[in-house]
Amino acid sequence: MDEPIRESGPRLAEILRPSLDADGPLYRALADGLRHAIDRGEVPLGTMLPPERTLAKSLAVSRATVVAAYDRLKAGGWLESHRGSGTWVRHVDDRAHRAGVDAVSTGRLFLSEDGAEQRTGPGEEDEVSRDVVDLSVAALTGSDTVEAVLTSLTSDEIRSLTTHHGYLPQGLRSLRQVVAARFAAAGLPTDEDHVLVTTGAHQAISLVARQTLQAGDAVIVESPTFPGALDVFRRFGARTFPLPVDDDGARTDILDDLLERAEPKLLYVSPHFHNPTGAVMPLARRLEIGELVSQRDTVVIEDYAMGDVALDDTELPPPIAALAPDANIHTIGSTSKLFWAGLRVGWIRSPDHWAVRMLATKTVADLGTPLVSQLLAAKLLRHIDEIQAERRAELAPCRDLLCELLADELPSWRFTRPPGGLSLWVQIPEGNADEFAEVAMRHGVAVVPGPALSVDEGNRRALRIVFARPPSTLREGVRRLAAAWVAYAPNERSSARLLV
Repeated sequence: MDEPIRESGPRLAEILRPSLDADGPLYRALADGLRHAIDRGEVPLGTMLPPERTLAKSLAVSRATVVAAYDRLKAGGWLESHRGSGTWVRHVDDRAHRAGVDAVSTGRLFLSEDGAEQRTGPGEEDEVSRDVVDLSVAALTGSDTVEAVLTSLTSDEIRSLTTHHGYLPQGLRSLRQVVAARFAAAGLPTDEDHVLVTTGAHQAISLVARQTLQAGDAVIVESPTFPGALDVFRRFGARTFPLPVDDDGARTDILDDLLERAEPKLLYVSPHFHNPTGAVMPLARRLEIGELVSQRDTVVIEDYAMGDVALDDTELPPPIAALAPDANIHTIGSTSKLFWAGLRVGWIRSPDHWAVRMLATKTVADLGTPLVSQLLAAKLLRHIDEIQAERRAELAPCRDLLCELLADELPSWRFTRPPGGLSLWVQIPEGNADEFAEVAMRHGVAVVPGPALSVDEGNRRALRIVFARPPSTLREGVRRLAAAWVAYAPNERSSARLLV
């Protein structure tokens, strides 16, 4: 067995000291700081941590505070210890299934293996589960049209695939043609050879990152953002820098300075129905981003995975790649959000000089996305107008209902009604979103706290609440959130820090 990395007290204290300024008990702030350092890769998996007394001395806190912090992380599956052997950071496979709802890892945000609690659509008045009301997973079940298409394959269509050996790393031509036509209709001229089919948008992000990043490279990421993107960038050892988001998406007023300071290899943005805020980036900001990245030759991923989930008649500007044709911009999309996440089909539209490199990277990754799924994706895209209308009829009333329920039951909470997407981005007036999410879970409702979707563990008073649920589930979920808020509300609890 390889000798483990041994972390010194002074160095770990340097990493963790800023976390001690957070609200709440000192031991919890310390535990959260160490957990986030592990998530960011600053404390590698398998690292042997300093003894409690050593770290306490380096941080100028009591040994009991460090013991309590270590114990909290052991209970969450982040650390392990044996008497006489010390304490160390678990390897990812050992801790993944133990982690809580507040971590970034995408898998923790999903339901049970069989997905039983998601089998009803958002418009159905099904009985609310007596267990946890899950308002945390931004994903849809298949609509009637989706199910009809998924069951419509003919023997001739199957035969058109099975008479081929099955290895098509670039993807099924018929699907690439449909995707290229959709990009062209949105104002981005695209040839089918510019399109690479991927196993979901998550893989699309990963393939661009693999071509672009080395350990230690800087990446600018919207904050909040899609947690899967954070997982990818951290896996490649990148240093992530937050780009704040407002009601119009990524804030370009600070992007120029951030590009200057961070010198990033990569910028990640979601211009259409940003996940999780639902914001649509206006044309002026897209033009500004295009100009800035062209000047610095920064690679951009513009993520349109949520871009087809439009709930209002919103005029959508063209992609950034259409406004900056000479920039290194990869535009990605997916079937997961509008159609069904189980299909696992996505795509990348890359610039001319990147296409061959992206194909080589995909070939090494998996030799190609399953062809039957691609055939179904191509058929679904030909029905996209019908399915969008179907989804709007299902989801818009659910969004409006959740807005009404929150306004009535939790009037001190603030949010902007999004024109698309699957969730509300809600600001609580006081306290800490991580703490409140734990209280909410004890009251039987799951939501995602802002730090789990944030580059720098920011957005500490924000929650993502998914509205893609049946009305009865939304009513019960908000009832439980209101009860949890009464139990948690800062004016009804002590704000004293636990100094032990």
